[in-house]
Amino acid sequence: MTKQSSLKWITLLVAGLAGGLVNATTLNHSTARPSKQAPRESTKSAEQVYKNIQALTGLPASELDGVMYFMSAALGVGCTHCHTNPWDSDLKSAKLAARRMILMTRAINKDNFSSNPAVTCFTCHRGKPGTVPNPPPDLTAVLPDVAANSAKPSTLPPSDEIIDRYTRAIGGAAAIDKLKTRVSRGTETTTNRMTPPVTFPIELYQTAENKLAIIRRTPQGSVTQGFNGSAGWIKDDQGQRSMSEKLLDGFKRDADFYRFLKLRDSYPQMRTLDSEQVEGRQAYVVGATSREGTREKLYFDARTGLLIRKYIAFNTAFGSIPELTDFDDYRDVGGIKLPFTIIWSRPPFTSTRKFEEVKINVELKDGMFEMAK
Repeated sequence: MTKQSSLKWITLLVAGLAGGLVNATTLNHSTARPSKQAPRESTKSAEQVYKNIQALTGLPASELDGVMYFMSAALGVGCTHCHTNPWDSDLKSAKLAARRMILMTRAINKDNFSSNPAVTCFTCHRGKPGTVPNPPPDLTAVLPDVAANSAKPSTLPPSDEIIDRYTRAIGGAAAIDKLKTRVSRGTETTTNRMTPPVTFPIELYQTAENKLAIIRRTPQGSVTQGFNGSAGWIKDDQGQRSMSEKLLDGFKRDADFYRFLKLRDSYPQMRTLDSEQVEGRQAYVVGATSREGTREKLYFDARTGLLIRKYIAFNTAFGSIPELTDFDDYRDVGGIKLPFTIIWSRPPFTSTRKFEEVKINVELKDGMFEMAK
C-alpha cells in the first residue's frame, strides 16, 4: 500500500464513518487488513478472513474493526502505534506486547467475570499508551472536584420543557415545517491519529424526502455519495457503484432531513437524566430512544436551549467507546438556526465540518440523487 493510496483509504474511511452527518477490528494487534478478494461473511472467524491472527482466534471477523477502535481509544493512539506495512507484520514490539495483554485480560475475565469484558485495556491505560501502576503522592490531584459537582442545579426541567425550548430556540415549529431543502458548502477535516489532518471542500444537498448527496473534493479526486430515499451509490475515480449494506444503513439515517429538527418524531421516548459540563457550558442531558431503538444522550445548552452534543455508545467485543457529534456556531438561515460547525468523533477518527454557506429551500432536481444509467 503506497502512502498516497493509504491516505485516500483513511480519508474515505473517516468520511464513511461520519456518514452523511449534516447536523453531522476487534483489535488484535496481530491482524492485517484483508485483501479485496478476502471473504467477509459475518459467520467467518477473524483468523479465517485476516492474516496472522493469534490472540483473537474465534472472534467473528465482523467484530475485528470494533475491537481495533476500542484499543485505539483505550490507549489514545492510532493504528500505527502497533501496526506497520504490511498490516500483518510483527515488526513492532508494541504489537507483541498487545497480544500478551489481550491474552491476560481475556483470562482474567474468563476466570472471574464469566468472560464479560469487566477488565479491559482502559482499566489500566486510561487513554494513554503507558500505565501508572502506583498512586500519585497527592491523591487530591486525581480525586473528583466535589465543589464542581455540587454546582449542578438541584432540580432538572422535564424533557418536554427542554425539547419545547430547543424548538423555539431554532425558530419554532412553523419555520421547521417550511424547510424543504438544504444546501451546505464548506470544508471537512479528517484526522485519525496516524497521518496529518486532511482538509478538503465538501458540499451537501438534502431534501425533506430524505434524499441526500455529498460531494467531497479530496486531494486524490472527487468522491460523490448519493441516496434517493431507498438506494445509495458512490462515484469516484474507480467509477460508479452501489453502496455497501453497512455504509447504506448509516447513510440512510443521516439522510433523515428532520432528524435533529423534529426531535419528538426522531426520539419517541425521552427523559431528563442529568446536568453536565460540555466544553465549559452547563448542559441538560436527555436520554433518548430513537425510532430505530438505539439509546442516545442529547445535550442541550442550559443557557441558550440549543442542542450541542449527541452521544451514543459504540459497542465492541471488548467494551463500548464514545461516539460524539458536537454542534456549534449556530447561525440564522432564513428564520431558522442551523449549526455551521459539526464535529463527529469516534476514536481514532474525527471529522470536522465547517460550513461557509448554508441555503434553504433551494430547488434541487431529483436526478442529482440518482445513480447515472
